[in-house]
Amino acid sequence: MTSTGISEVVGATILLVIAVALSLLIFGYFYGYLESLGYSLASLFTHSCEFTIMGVAINRTGQSISSMSIALYNYGHAQCGISGIYILNESVIYQVTSTNNCITNPITMLNPGQVVILNYTNLNIPYSTNYRVKVISCDGFTAEKELGQ
Repeated sequence: MTSTGISEVVGATILLVIAVALSLLIFGYFYGYLESLGYSLASLFTHSCEFTIMGVAINRTGQSISSMSIALYNYGHAQCGISGIYILNESVIYQVTSTNNCITNPITMLNPGQVVILNYTNLNIPYSTNYRVKVISCDGFTAEKELGQ
């Protein structure tokens, strides 16, 4: 007797192609959901430092800045250690303060939702209206604010 039909190898290959095509179709449908879920899980386990400079107040003595107060607010979900505070203009960087060991001796620690006011006196920085204050955290996050804003 002669049998008509396809061989077992061809049938198995066709079933395999159909299974792969259906799995790719299902993966393509749920890809956006899985991607956003992955980003949510990644941000859950890797919090980074996020803060802003709320305000900067300076006192001038003659033509120089003699003291400065900076208000920082941590709006993130992780504790922030501050490693450096600088005053910048187009050509000069003035270091207000910095630390050489941010792990054991940061300038200050900002807890989530906390506001910290940092006061610095005995500064002798020439006054100009186009200065910016830059604050850098231990993990590299930076915040800047122009003087007078």
